Amino acid sequence: MSARVVACRRPRASSKADALVRSRQRAGAVTVYSVYEPPAKAPEVLTRAEALAFVKEGFSWPALLVPGLWLLFQRMWLELVLFVVLFVVLGWLLGQSDQGKALLSWISLGIVVLFAAEANDLRRAALERRGWRQIGVAMGQGLDAAELSFFRSWLPEQERSSRDRPVASRQTEALRQTEAPPRKTSGESEEVIGLFPQP
Repeated sequence: MSARVVACRRPRASSKADALVRSRQRAGAVTVYSVYEPPAKAPEVLTRAEALAFVKEGFSWPALLVPGLWLLFQRMWLELVLFVVLFVVLGWLLGQSDQGKALLSWISLGIVVLFAAEANDLRRAALERRGWRQIGVAMGQGLDAAELSFFRSWLPEQERSSRDRPVASRQTEALRQTEAPPRKTSGESEEVIGLFPQP
């Protein structure tokens, strides 16, 4: 028996986003960002675009190198207080002996590395706690490329919806006015059921 060789076609990308990711991966490393919008939306699209927060997925090098300053810059006050309290408690528990100081330095290094690995997840949680909502995902070889690719699709969508919104609100208002029952003037007689006028 001879084995028959069958040529398989290359699987097609399931979506344009998958094809985009594959093409960018061939060109270089792609970074993924979660895009968050503040709870109070500005009326203008460009003002809304400036307020968006792009949170990188994965390890945070600034959080590894300067964790306290990174927390201050991101306005993560609760996390900063917990971070400081953790190191104060560890310093108090391990004491001032040479062994305690050596152990504290190794534990501190481990905590900072772990913190840097989870820092962006903590930032996402802090934004969601403050009422920010995730509106999308952006990909690019850096923050600038990710912002550019996100705004290319997001800005036209927002402009379309802002143009459609006034028309829809006018139509809704007109529908409400036509469905509202006519108001009675004070001179019209009211039907009475028992002792109570009809509502």
